[in-house]
Amino acid sequence: GGRGRSVGGARARGGGRGARWGAHGKNRLYWRGDILCLEFHAIWNLEAVQEFIADVQRTVAERAPARWGRLADMRRWKGATPEATEAYTLFSSWYATAGAVAHAQLYPSKLMQRMADPVNDLVAQTGPTRQCRSLDEALAWLREFDLATEDTA
Repeated sequence: GGRGRSVGGARARGGGRGARWGAHGKNRLYWRGDILCLEFHAIWNLEAVQEFIADVQRTVAERAPARWGRLADMRRWKGATPEATEAYTLFSSWYATAGAVAHAQLYPSKLMQRMADPVNDLVAQTGPTRQCRSLDEALAWLREFDLATEDTA
């Protein structure tokens, strides 16, 4: 096979200065009971956010229960370009319209949390939001909203 990692089906393009590089920033989405777990990795650009938004909307359309929780794991996130932050901020109000009733968020530090404050402030307007220190704390808090945090076989 070729070299380089395909992100969202599109191989990063580029060559010289000013070239479009495709999506930068990785994510992982998965369900854990009624909880949509979102893991953010690396530094995000606009293309990465656009792919992420499409992935989230598709994932929710395919499986979401009527009420669900969102767990954003930002512990491996390294930041975002201004365009990426703006695009995600505009999208953040969608969660409430799609059935999300609570938002737990994990950050590696207060500094990284502050970098995301424009998005966090808007998400907090769409429903209960909590900054958690551990995955266990986040899941325990989400259970308070009568959400299952484990898959039932």
